[in-house]
Amino acid sequence: MNRYTEKLFALLRVAQGDTKQSFYDLKAESWPAVYRMAQEQGVLAMAWDGVQRLVEAGELTAEQLPERKFKLQWAFNVEQIEKRYRKQELRAQELAVGFAERGIRTHVLKGLAVSGYYPRPEHRECGDLDCFLTLEQAHAAQHPEGAYEAGNRAAEALGAEVKRDYYKHSHIRFKGLMVENHQFCTAIRGRRERKAFERHLQELINREAPHYIEGSKLIRPSADFTALFLTVHSFQHFLSEGIKLRHILDWALLLQAEQEQINWPEFYGWCDRMHFTRFVHAVTAIAVDELGLEIRSPEIICTSPYKERVLNDVLYYGRSIFNTQGSTWQKRVALVRSKLRGRWKFHQIYGRSVLGEVMRSAWGFFTERPPRLD
Repeated sequence: MNRYTEKLFALLRVAQGDTKQSFYDLKAESWPAVYRMAQEQGVLAMAWDGVQRLVEAGELTAEQLPERKFKLQWAFNVEQIEKRYRKQELRAQELAVGFAERGIRTHVLKGLAVSGYYPRPEHRECGDLDCFLTLEQAHAAQHPEGAYEAGNRAAEALGAEVKRDYYKHSHIRFKGLMVENHQFCTAIRGRRERKAFERHLQELINREAPHYIEGSKLIRPSADFTALFLTVHSFQHFLSEGIKLRHILDWALLLQAEQEQINWPEFYGWCDRMHFTRFVHAVTAIAVDELGLEIRSPEIICTSPYKERVLNDVLYYGRSIFNTQGSTWQKRVALVRSKLRGRWKFHQIYGRSVLGEVMRSAWGFFTERPPRLD
């Protein structure tokens, strides 16, 4: 980890209120490198919060401040992040109201739900809206097709374009907002344990009364659900294309706020069953050592022999595949190549053979179309 990365971590800790970070050796010419790293890692706005706090506290000398032109560029890009967030929030709320009028509940899987743990929610960079829909009991008889397809039809009635092009979720384009309407929270094809895990996630969604995000019809799932969902989501990306620092920051801020509310024996039990455990320990260790996560629950494990290698992969070896241009088959080939290049992740972190997993995925693709939970 180079000194620019160290300064980025320090900025993120300052943004969370840590006043003990030192910047005495920071020079004005260092800022472009710190900026680029923050932008690549999806934490540009959060890092800007750290800069602002340092300036307000008088912790930076005139010689250490970035040039005015560069500060304006950084501030402008943060403003664009805020605008995208507010636009997504507005459209998501509008769509959720349309669903609610038809007796459909909108559970937010990450994004807007996780942003509530940030000091400034609009500084959590968001892309698509991922949601899982359930039906109000009083309206269930009106939607015999189930909540997933009821949501697709409701979106079409609201003027959205809906593509049912993937078994896990449909793609809904609603007034510029891309929505992934999940039929399944996770990829279930190919393994019985994945289906058991999916059933557990859906049980968690239905276990508690809805907790609506303030002023909206968007539901924030329980901490138990979010802990497991963030884990499986980031782990799948880690194996296939790599993750960004934003994923670890999400985890750190969730635990900072909710660690006493999470059922850790149940959480770690599922991690052991799904082979997530080594990954979770490494990510938690990074959150503690680099992002300042304070551990209050004695049940949380925050040390890992894999921490440095996972962190190195996060900072320097991630690649974007899912969000790039290309056909579905081109992306599938790219994913296989990426997995083979990162075979150490399968052997050391997942505890499984990369070739075995690729073959199992291919077998599931050809024999389970479409996959079902029952």
